[in-house]
Amino acid sequence: MKYRLANGLQVVLEENHAAPVVAFQAWVRVGSADEPRELAGIAHVFEHMLFKGTQKRGVGAIAREVEGAGGEINAWTSHDETVYHLVLASDFFDTGLDILADALTNSSFDPAEFDRERKVVLEEIKQGNDDPDRVVAQTLFATAFDVHNYGRPVIGSVETVGRMKRPDLVAFFKKHYVAANLTLVVVGDFDTARARVAVEKALGAMPGGRPMPPRQAQPGQRALRTGGVARDVKEVQLLFGFRTPGVNHEDIPALDTLSVILGQGDSSRLNLEVVRNRQMATSTSAYVFSARDPGLLVVSAALSPARVPETARAVLDEIMRLSREPIGPDELAKARTIIESDRVYDKETVQGYARKLGFFAAVADDLNYEDRYFERLRRLSPAELQRVAARYLRVANLTVVSQVPEAQAAKQKEKAEKTTARLRAVAEAAEARADARVSRRPASVAVVDSVVEHVFPSGLKLVVLRDPSVPVVALRATWVGGIRHEDARTNGISNLVAGLLTRGTKTRSAEQIMTAVEGMAGNLSGYAGRNSLGIQAEFLSRFWEQGLDLVLDCLQNANFSDEELGKERRIILDDLRAQEDNVGHVAFQLFHSTLWRTHPYRLDPLGTADTLAQLNRRKLLAHFHRHYGLANLTVAVVGDVDPDKLIARLATLPEESEDPPPVAPSPPSEPGPVEPTTAFKFLSREQAHLVIGFPGTTFDDPDRIALEILSQVLSGQGGRLFVEIREKRALAYRVSAFSMEGIDPGYFAVYVAASPSHLDEAVAAIRAELKKILDEGVPADELARAKRYLVGTHAIGLQRKSAIASAMAFHEAYGQGWDFYRKYAGLVNQVKADDVLRVARKYLDPRHEVVAVVKPGDATPAATARTARAARAAAPAQIGSNRPSDR
Repeated sequence: MKYRLANGLQVVLEENHAAPVVAFQAWVRVGSADEPRELAGIAHVFEHMLFKGTQKRGVGAIAREVEGAGGEINAWTSHDETVYHLVLASDFFDTGLDILADALTNSSFDPAEFDRERKVVLEEIKQGNDDPDRVVAQTLFATAFDVHNYGRPVIGSVETVGRMKRPDLVAFFKKHYVAANLTLVVVGDFDTARARVAVEKALGAMPGGRPMPPRQAQPGQRALRTGGVARDVKEVQLLFGFRTPGVNHEDIPALDTLSVILGQGDSSRLNLEVVRNRQMATSTSAYVFSARDPGLLVVSAALSPARVPETARAVLDEIMRLSREPIGPDELAKARTIIESDRVYDKETVQGYARKLGFFAAVADDLNYEDRYFERLRRLSPAELQRVAARYLRVANLTVVSQVPEAQAAKQKEKAEKTTARLRAVAEAAEARADARVSRRPASVAVVDSVVEHVFPSGLKLVVLRDPSVPVVALRATWVGGIRHEDARTNGISNLVAGLLTRGTKTRSAEQIMTAVEGMAGNLSGYAGRNSLGIQAEFLSRFWEQGLDLVLDCLQNANFSDEELGKERRIILDDLRAQEDNVGHVAFQLFHSTLWRTHPYRLDPLGTADTLAQLNRRKLLAHFHRHYGLANLTVAVVGDVDPDKLIARLATLPEESEDPPPVAPSPPSEPGPVEPTTAFKFLSREQAHLVIGFPGTTFDDPDRIALEILSQVLSGQGGRLFVEIREKRALAYRVSAFSMEGIDPGYFAVYVAASPSHLDEAVAAIRAELKKILDEGVPADELARAKRYLVGTHAIGLQRKSAIASAMAFHEAYGQGWDFYRKYAGLVNQVKADDVLRVARKYLDPRHEVVAVVKPGDATPAATARTARAARAAAPAQIGSNRPSDR
């Protein structure tokens, strides 16, 4: 349902009773493209400030109230909008709406809080300057949009954010945060009639105001544009951007389809030709940046420095083919199925569905946009796609940028200019090459059923949860193993085996598997972690039987061919080099290798260049057959399947002729450090990264739950570390703590990324907070908040069938029982303050502390020594995306 309040505020309500969860999203139609240049980044600053306090709720109170209700609070800023997001249990509907309305109408923008948060944003900008992906993407947009504000960073710059004042914020808020610019989207378990009354009461008095005026248009592009940067990175990135119309243009469905055919999925043209067959790039992708104003179709490639011109030529050749050769009906049907499946997957979570409806209503200005889009998609023909490709995928409409390695600052400008000149020559000849090739070519909702468990004579365990609520089936096939079955000589073998499990069998080639999977609008891949190895898959439910046959073929008949092994090894070697650009990963790997001296957990999941060179097909087959058979396989399936048919199909698997594989011996236990240990690594980056941790516990240890609660007391927007490090002192952009468990003991750790000048202060503050926990314990209100948050986010995280299948498979394989995820909330609620204090004192023992520091090199040995002493009296926190997998 969509309607407007009298003040002009747009409301979208969508009931969804699949889970007791509700999502609120306030879409403010003011993004970075609407800012005056002198205030670039102000929309993003609002993202940081809106939940920082109101006349009714003080600083930090909103985050604590949301987390205390078991919910999550977040926000994001884009070119066209700023969105404020709450998701929480539906019992707290009134609380969520009241918080959001209060923030939108009564935010106080506390001066001290603004000064602190501006420092945090400046740290975020610095963090972005260390991110190669962000730098090259911004280079593309700045080159393509030299007039329109889409060319500016959404986050702003150090200069514009640094000189921003609170009066700027207040004036911008009063002018633009008005009903005329606001769309409220509510999706989930609620009653529409009651919700309408509540929304009117909460937001009916908001000032109407005026909508945002039109923006300055970007002139049409008439000639090739090029640009580039050279930086201290390991991998080359090439980006190709073709100007496209705005989101409401009738050609957008065709452009989306072309991007899928070109660069989305394992069987896409670029992945098959450029990555796998010719091995000229480590990865490729394509997508359409669809926005309110004209956007870009973006194609990317990551590659080694030695192959820039030839890779650019190969990518452009594939792009130009689209306008010169008809697309086959099977390829079109596959692309259409992939796009249509997104509509199904988006409905699995209330927040995902709300985001889609918000985009339709606030950016596309049409809640029925999806119907129009899919009607156009269904009518697409090969001839229409060829026409659209010819219209937009032209050299005169193209912007090409690159990011290439050059460690010496004095040579970076020269290196960038040389690369740009080479790319310009390749691009200018692209259409002539394509025409020459053509001339030479000859003409030519139900209730979830109960869980079914079955153990087969072979030992294989099957767990099935029939759930027809959304037509998606998720499958996880899991073995206990992974890195725990590796040593220094075989490091990386698990990741290599997992990558090849779905890359060819005795009867199917890798390309046949990719094509089959994407024809079912699914995904299929192997995975390996510290404790497990297996296959994960999802399909539309009407294809579940074909999908199951494909999974079983991979499990039983993977052939680990020399050709695919060579391709996979090269990709991993490139990934290893690229990992060095992720400073957070470098810090954690340094931490792991310092905490563990002999245990396999110390190893990098990707292996090393030396170990990968020694791994051949014979060794992979021997390793796989030694450790991974039906006898120790666990399969979990969630979705609209027939359990009886599933059991009957698995019963046809041949019994293993040999005895079941012997149980692999557990790695030797490691006592952990006997004294505080600090390790350093020096990299030329803008930020320093630090991990401090202590030996931890295992999956099946009852202490695990109390440690998770302890980490949440320290973490989250209402947690101690966030409040102290970011809110009060603005020393770092993100800070957190976490407990990492395994089959063998893991660790409890804290991570922080901050400017080198702030590192000592941040570490000292973290150490002080840890000491408070050890000395005083956790008050009842903090304990309750942490417990409600863990229970709430656990429920939110289990909305997707893939998440439930993963939980069931891992818990069953690790011996906890498939239903552990259902018991989790009860176990959390049983924990008392004394339990948290006990585990804190048990695990956070300063005698066993390990610190890993990655930072710019110090000027003198004395400075290094001072930092080492400070690190022993310090502690940090972690960015979610950098958390290592515990699977």
